[in-house]
Amino acid sequence: MQTSEQIVLREGEKTEVYGLSVALNAVDSADIRIVYGSGVFSVVSDLETRTTNMMTRESVTNTAGLPFEIKPMQVISAGDIRLVARELTSAGRIQAVPADPGQQLTGKSAFIFRLGAGDEPETVTLWKNDQEALAISSIKLNGHTFELFFGSIPVSLPFSLHLNDFILERYPGSDSPSGYRSEVTLRDTETGENLSSSIYMNNILKYRGYRLYQSSYDSDELGTILSVNHDPVGLAVTYTGYATMILFIIMSLLARNSFFRIVKPETWISPLRKKIAALLFFIIAGASLSVDAQPFVPGKEAAGEFGGILVQDQKGRTKPLHTLAGDILRKVTRETGFRGLTPLQVYFAVHYDFERWKDVPMIRVSDRDLRRRLGISDNKAAFSDLVDIAGEGTYRLSAEVNQAYEKSPGSRSRFDKEIIKVDERLNIIYMVYRGDFMNIFPLKDGTTNWGPADDALEKAVSREDSVYIASVDRLIYEILEDNNEQRARQLSESLNTYQQRFSEYDLPPAAKVKAERLYYRLGLFEKLFPFYVLTGILMLSVLVMIVITGRERKKVPAVFFAWLLFAGFVLHTAGLALRWYISGHSPMSNGYESMIFISWVTLLAGFLFRRKSDFALAGTAVLAGMTLLVAHMSFMDPEITNLVPVLQSYWLTLHVSVITSSYAFLGLGAILGLISMILLLFSGDSNQGRISDTLDNLVVINFRTLTLGLYLLTIGTFLGAIWANESWGRYWGWDPKETWSLITITVYAFVTHSRLIPGMKDIYTFNLLSLVAFASVLMTYFGVNYYLSGLHSYAGGEPVPVPLFVYLSVVILAGLCVAAYLKYRLSGIKRMQA
Repeated sequence: MQTSEQIVLREGEKTEVYGLSVALNAVDSADIRIVYGSGVFSVVSDLETRTTNMMTRESVTNTAGLPFEIKPMQVISAGDIRLVARELTSAGRIQAVPADPGQQLTGKSAFIFRLGAGDEPETVTLWKNDQEALAISSIKLNGHTFELFFGSIPVSLPFSLHLNDFILERYPGSDSPSGYRSEVTLRDTETGENLSSSIYMNNILKYRGYRLYQSSYDSDELGTILSVNHDPVGLAVTYTGYATMILFIIMSLLARNSFFRIVKPETWISPLRKKIAALLFFIIAGASLSVDAQPFVPGKEAAGEFGGILVQDQKGRTKPLHTLAGDILRKVTRETGFRGLTPLQVYFAVHYDFERWKDVPMIRVSDRDLRRRLGISDNKAAFSDLVDIAGEGTYRLSAEVNQAYEKSPGSRSRFDKEIIKVDERLNIIYMVYRGDFMNIFPLKDGTTNWGPADDALEKAVSREDSVYIASVDRLIYEILEDNNEQRARQLSESLNTYQQRFSEYDLPPAAKVKAERLYYRLGLFEKLFPFYVLTGILMLSVLVMIVITGRERKKVPAVFFAWLLFAGFVLHTAGLALRWYISGHSPMSNGYESMIFISWVTLLAGFLFRRKSDFALAGTAVLAGMTLLVAHMSFMDPEITNLVPVLQSYWLTLHVSVITSSYAFLGLGAILGLISMILLLFSGDSNQGRISDTLDNLVVINFRTLTLGLYLLTIGTFLGAIWANESWGRYWGWDPKETWSLITITVYAFVTHSRLIPGMKDIYTFNLLSLVAFASVLMTYFGVNYYLSGLHSYAGGEPVPVPLFVYLSVVILAGLCVAAYLKYRLSGIKRMQA
């Protein structure tokens, strides 16, 4: 790795450059001595050097100890170090010069001060050096010496710390840290205290007002890095403020005379004085795949029995083979099934009959240009479409893949990203064929690593082990070919016994393995999103007809739909509980989990407000279904993964649940605003009274919904500040998520108080604001998580393409709001004329 550094040498100075000493007219000896005399700069080196003219490329070898002249644009090579004299001058001064706008910064940062008591102040430049904690400069004025400094001041603690041991734990079979901690001894000579303690993420050492946090560790994993905080008064004041805020929020919800409890429709002006809710139709189309003549297809029952075998994935999680096969199929095909086959059938089929399965189109190719380049008409390519196996084995995308990986993530085009994804899917198929994912054998090498049969055979400690390991792969194939369910069960139990016996760590209990297989077989969340959307649309249709026609008997089917949604909500709750039990942590640690939780809270909000209006439940059903739909889009990963150390805390459940719950209530407010716009559009002379009554009811519900969402968002944000203080010793770091949470709080504080602004005190404006304000929530969640980098990002700063339907939705909503406004104004004009 090549690095460069710019140095400035003054008369008599000496410096170190990558282990080589360089001096200018210095008394001390140096490896390379630059001497100025008679108007010429000469060099004397204790090492043999070579000078190269940068213009002519001519080189001359210089004997060690003999002087030679140095000139600009000349490279002096001494071993691996190259020196270039940019400027040679016998006199001058160094001063800070501001860089031009847009110019790349190559120098150091500097603070310029002007000090003086007379008419001509002295200038002092304080240079910032990244290698030094403190930048210092001094000046003499009127016989006094003034010292200026910038940086961190070393502070002595009233106690000492001794590191007894630093322990870095990794997930089995991976390099991913599961946690790291420092075993320390604190000694206080003033009090005689001698305290042993463990410091790790979310577990801090508190002593005499000091708080010590596990910040990081040395690259050699032998030393630890702790951060120290000392602010006992500020901590008490801050936490008291947070507690007071939450207390008064609760009081405002419970107090009988609070505006939240007594709010009435008359708060907002409406020329209609009533309104209707309308429906949004979402067309869900499914495409069926034709089933061609299949190559080898393993028996479904036998393959299912092997799904309980434990396998260690590359991220250090031990899970059933059923889960691994499902993850692989989803990544390769972007589907949960393939041609009517289960993931396990596809996995074993590719592994045992790659010769024929290489010609089966199963690798997802989304980009149309790439499809044309590959000569395929469908959205899937076969392995043989990408690799010329019959010929020289050339990879057709080799050049494109290399070009895509050479670019930085931020400069990759959409085509580059698609190339990388297809390349990853191709490699996954090849690894399945090679058996690289079949890490089912503990390696017996003193580590927690598991491996496939070939790796395990190298570490086998007895002949019996070797025979057993070598026979497993052949036995699995024979059993799958015969579809012998009983033999499959026996071999699966035998492998589980082998794993339990030789594993170097505790394996998941049988109950948890069965629960995980059940979770993936049921696929609850994939089935719930069309159920929620369809049921919600039908219920909305019934409610709209009731408002338009005034026929109350149609409420009976609305009640029926409500009970259907309640059944779906129960299944949704069971799915969340099952995922929580399987993963061992609350299902809120990544984008997919937070979306399914938001969907759950959204429907919960609908049930809470159903007593006031059935529209709330119908609207939240549609929103919950669309949220689950987004959760199952290609950029979401539903895989159950291990937690990074910082998330291994009860704060994950507390903070994230409150924040994501607020999104559900604010989303309900947006849906109610949308329904109000549609009702305005359908209002007329014949139904104006009924629509006005419905609107009055909805606007009260909407206000209370947004108020609850704002309260939850505020509480969740401050709980996050407490979590940050308990983890890193700071409340707020202006992380993009923190910043946008603050923006969203401000936006909804404006929406809920807009009724106090004379020009905005009408029903249309409030509902419009409740709809538009949700864009801030979308930015806080999707914009930060998938487009910005920070502590809360799920995609590492690599943005996913914005789907086309997002732009279409914005245009449609804008048109709807304009049309609703025109109808609203027309209603007001008619009212005045009457």
